[in-house]
Amino acid sequence: MEAKAIIVIGMHRSGTSALSGELAQFGVFMGKHLFKAQAGVNDKGFWENAHLVDFNDQLFDELGSSWEDPCYCLHPARSFSEAWQQRALQLIEQEYAGSAVWGMKDPRVSVLLPLWRPVLERSPAQINYLLMIRNPVEVAGSLAKRDGFSQAKGLMLWLNYNFLAYRETNQSSRLVVDFADLLASPETVRRQISERFELDLTTQGSGSFIEQKLRRNVASAVHREGELARLAEQTYQAILAGDPDLVEQLYQQYQQYLSQLDPVLVEHILRLQRSESDYRNLFESAYRSFTWKLSWPLRTLEKRLTKALS
Repeated sequence: MEAKAIIVIGMHRSGTSALSGELAQFGVFMGKHLFKAQAGVNDKGFWENAHLVDFNDQLFDELGSSWEDPCYCLHPARSFSEAWQQRALQLIEQEYAGSAVWGMKDPRVSVLLPLWRPVLERSPAQINYLLMIRNPVEVAGSLAKRDGFSQAKGLMLWLNYNFLAYRETNQSSRLVVDFADLLASPETVRRQISERFELDLTTQGSGSFIEQKLRRNVASAVHREGELARLAEQTYQAILAGDPDLVEQLYQQYQQYLSQLDPVLVEHILRLQRSESDYRNLFESAYRSFTWKLSWPLRTLEKRLTKALS
């Protein structure tokens, strides 16, 4: 029997972790190497595969970008080399092989779908996409609280992720889930997923993973401002309505908005993204080096001496 895969996509802070936790609760295997829960960020777990996240971060480094690049839609990735695609296929094999129903979740996949979609189509599984969407001003509010992002940056990221995720999966097996609906009735959402993807997510598990406290930012309590907020709100409604033509019109409006940004600002953001990528790679190379490993016993001894003398 052909395996089935559920690829959870959507912007960070949109409920992708909650949805993935619900899938896992009802029998969907989410991978061998999952991040642990982090208090105050995702108390019940991220349900993200650490190897998948690391791979996607390496892809961003290759592109000179990052998950938080607000101008990503100015230069979205279009294709990747066969070498990168083979690495991605190996990751799928190592993490999910042997599972009848498996799920993959990392919001970064949403903007890296030009790589992942053709790779997933080559994998020995029936591919289904779950696009998790949340009111954009709520997402911006959550990002402001967690990362200190401005509302403008939060909304640009929301638009980047949702435009690319929606447009790239238009011709695929896909279901759009609103975060508000998931919180209001997880049973209804499970039934919709089961029917759309021909699965049974109703009989396994001891109870729903979803709790109302997972929603900490409410749209009515978040200030809306400017062109970006209008564009994001209209895109949110168009995606929920399943109107690809309107989504495409709004995407063209967003491209026009991006094209009017100050070129000096865009250049600065691009250089900053590349610099961060270069410094991170230099640090990781040094951390893995033989010389660094030789210093571990000395650092341990230093810590013990400092503690003893304090």
